[in-house]
Amino acid sequence: MNIRRLGHVALATGLLLALGGCATPYKSLGLGGGFQDSNGPGHLERVDFAGNGYSDPEKMKIFALYRAAETAQARKKEFFVMYDSLLSAARNRPSEMPRVGTIGGFPWAFAFIRFTDQDVTGANNTAEILKRYAEAVKSPIPDQK
Repeated sequence: MNIRRLGHVALATGLLLALGGCATPYKSLGLGGGFQDSNGPGHLERVDFAGNGYSDPEKMKIFALYRAAETAQARKKEFFVMYDSLLSAARNRPSEMPRVGTIGGFPWAFAFIRFTDQDVTGANNTAEILKRYAEAVKSPIPDQK
């Protein structure tokens, strides 16, 4: 390999490490992860947050929870109920946090959400979640109080 080609390979490797060397920040889905919302079956919505190889799975759960609260706020709903699977939703068994797994070795959190105007069993208060995790979505390490 000639010196010029070696320099190009080193530069490309350095750029890839610089671009990909950080955990996924809170953002909409793009290169390197982020959140995505979609219609779930029936009255449910689905919230996903995908991370990259540097992302902490616990942080992905917080990001997905925060996104659920943002979505509830956008729909002017004071509360939302979260389910970690469709089976849990069918049985009306709310979960406190989104489910975390991996896709291609990268952390991924998701939940099915039902929005409500009433404080029903298992509901999260939209304003409280937004307030509690506001700093966590902006900082590199979330404060889990």
